[in-house]
Amino acid sequence: MTESSTAGPSSLTARTIRGAAWTLSTSLGSRVIGLIGSLLLLRYLRPDDYGEVTNAQIVTLTAFGVTSLGVGTYLLSNRELSRAQVFHATCWFVATGVAALGLVWALAGPIGDWLQAPHMARYMPFFVLAAVLDRILFFPERMLIRRLRFRWTSLSRALGELTYTALSLLLAVLGAGAMAIAWANLARSVLRFVAIVPAVHWREWLEPHRLEMRLLRPIIRAGAGISVASIAAFLMRRADNLLVSRYFGTATMGTYNYAYNLADTPAVAIGEQLSDVVAAAFPHAEGAKRQTALVRACTTTALIMFPLAFGLGAVSETVGQAFFDRKWAGIGPMLMFLSILSAPRPTAQIVGSYLYAAQRIRIVVWLEWLSLGALVAAIVAIGAGMAGTTALGASAILWTCGAVGAVFVLRTLAYLWVVKRLDGVPLRRFLVPLIRPLAVCIAMVAAILAIRPELAGLSPRLRLLVEIAIGAAIYGLGALVVFRDLAVEVLGMVRASMARR
Repeated sequence: MTESSTAGPSSLTARTIRGAAWTLSTSLGSRVIGLIGSLLLLRYLRPDDYGEVTNAQIVTLTAFGVTSLGVGTYLLSNRELSRAQVFHATCWFVATGVAALGLVWALAGPIGDWLQAPHMARYMPFFVLAAVLDRILFFPERMLIRRLRFRWTSLSRALGELTYTALSLLLAVLGAGAMAIAWANLARSVLRFVAIVPAVHWREWLEPHRLEMRLLRPIIRAGAGISVASIAAFLMRRADNLLVSRYFGTATMGTYNYAYNLADTPAVAIGEQLSDVVAAAFPHAEGAKRQTALVRACTTTALIMFPLAFGLGAVSETVGQAFFDRKWAGIGPMLMFLSILSAPRPTAQIVGSYLYAAQRIRIVVWLEWLSLGALVAAIVAIGAGMAGTTALGASAILWTCGAVGAVFVLRTLAYLWVVKRLDGVPLRRFLVPLIRPLAVCIAMVAAILAIRPELAGLSPRLRLLVEIAIGAAIYGLGALVVFRDLAVEVLGMVRASMARR
C-alpha cells in the first residue's frame, strides 16, 4: 500500500517519526559531504568574489520567495483539491515567479550598485534559470509531500546537494572562481527537476483547464495572509546578508554569509526536514491530539538541535583555525555568535505550521513581520551607528551577529507565548522538558573550553576532533543520566515506527 494523505490521527506520530527518520538519514550524509566540500571551496575563492556571487543568489532567491504567495502551504493544508484547482495554483505560482525573476534580472545593475556589488549581474542568468526550474518542480514535489511520500523528495534533495558540492569544487579547482558556484547551483536544479517532475503524473498538477476567476480567487485569498507571513520569514534569513553587504561591503558580507551558513547547517539539514514532516502531519490531527503532537515535536527537535547549536559555538574558534586561511579569519568569531540561531529556528517553524493548520494565519503574519522589523532595526542601528567609528568599527560585525542570534531566540519565545494565549498550552510544557538538556549543553561547552588549553600542542584539525569527541561524550552521558526518560522516549518512538515499517 502506498503512502497517502488518508492516514488517520492514530498513525500521526508513527508516520511523522518514520518520515523524519528517513529524511534525516538521507539528508545528514549529503550535508556532511556538502560541508566538507564548502570548506575546501573557500580555498579557491576570495571573500569579495564570494560576496558578489552570494548577492546574486540572494537577490534571485528573494524574488522567488516573496512571490511564493502561500501556494505551498495552501496545497499541504487542503487535502481535497480538484485537478482544476491545482492547475490554477500552478499557473498562478509559475507566472508570478517568472515575472519577479525577470524583473530582478533586468535591475541587476542598480541593485548591485546599492549592495556595493558592481559585478553581481554576471552571475544572474545562472541563478534565474535555476530558480525557474525550481519554480516548476515545486508543485510535483509538494504533491509528493502532501501524500507523505518523503522518501523520494529527500533523496532528490540529497542527490542535488551532492551534485552541487562535487561540481562547484571541481570547477573552482579548474580556475572558474566564483562562477563555479553559479554553474553548480544550476546543475543542482537540473538534477532535481529530472528526478522530481517525472515522479508525479503530469495530469495531477498540470492537466489543462479553462482559467476561471472563481477558482483562482480562493487561491489568492488563502495565500494572501500566508504569503505576507512567508515573505517576512524568508527575509528573516536573507535580508541580513544584503544589509551586511550594504553597510560592511562584499568582502565582509562573504565572510558573514559563510559563517551564517555554517551556523545554519544544523537547522537546514535537520530542522527544516522535521518541519516539512510536521507541516504535512498537523492537518491529520485535531484538538488535544494536535497540541500533544506540537509539544512532542518541539521537544524532540530541541533534543537534537541543542547539542548541535551549542557544540558548534563551542568549537567555532577551532573550526576557524582548522579550515580557513588568513583571508577568511573572521569566520570563527562570527560563527561563535551566530551558532545559537540553529537551536530556536526549527521550533518556530514547527509552531508556525501548527498555527497554519489551525487557520490562524493573521497571528503568524504579525509575529513574522515584527521579528523582521526587529532584525532590520538591529542591523541598521549597528551598521549605521558603529561601522564608521574607529573604536567600535572592528567589532560592529560581531555585534551584528549577536543581534541576529538574539532576534531568532526572541521570535521563538514569542511563538510559544502565542500558543499559550490562544490554546492554553502552558509555556512550561515546552520549556520545562528542555531545562535538563540545556544544562547538559552548558556543561558540554564548559568542558570544551576548559580542555582547550591542554590541547594547544595538537594541530587544529586534530584538536577539533578531540573537542567534538568530548562534546559528544558529555551530551551522550547526559542523555543517559540527566534526561534519560526523554532520550528513551524519543528513541523508543523511532525504533517502534521503524520496526512497524
